Amino acid sequence: MKQTLEEAAQSMAYNKMPDWGGLPALAKKYFIKGADWQAKQSPWISVEERLPENNTVVLTRGAYGFLICQLSSLGEWETGANVNKERLGITHWMPIPSFDEILEANKDVLERIKEKGD
Repeated sequence: MKQTLEEAAQSMAYNKMPDWGGLPALAKKYFIKGADWQAKQSPWISVEERLPENNTVVLTRGAYGFLICQLSSLGEWETGANVNKERLGITHWMPIPSFDEILEANKDVLERIKEKGD
């Protein structure tokens, strides 16, 4: 059974650290902060963890490298590329962000460019 982030932090902080004046509580706090940060670093989702909704176009990673695919209502990966579909070997996928999401994620970079006048 998978642990929640809170359970993992509790386990690491209180089972693996000496109690030197509140150190476990501090360790738990920073364990959670680190895990939250890590979760934002990779948008790839393992196909073992979950699959995309049917007929939603996503970016995939597998035996042929990176492909734009969708999962059919029959549970089969479909792509417009001329590849052997039985050997796609897709291991991970990620949603394709909208243009607005890309702009929002890079708002600080755009502001810096604007300030520089580049």
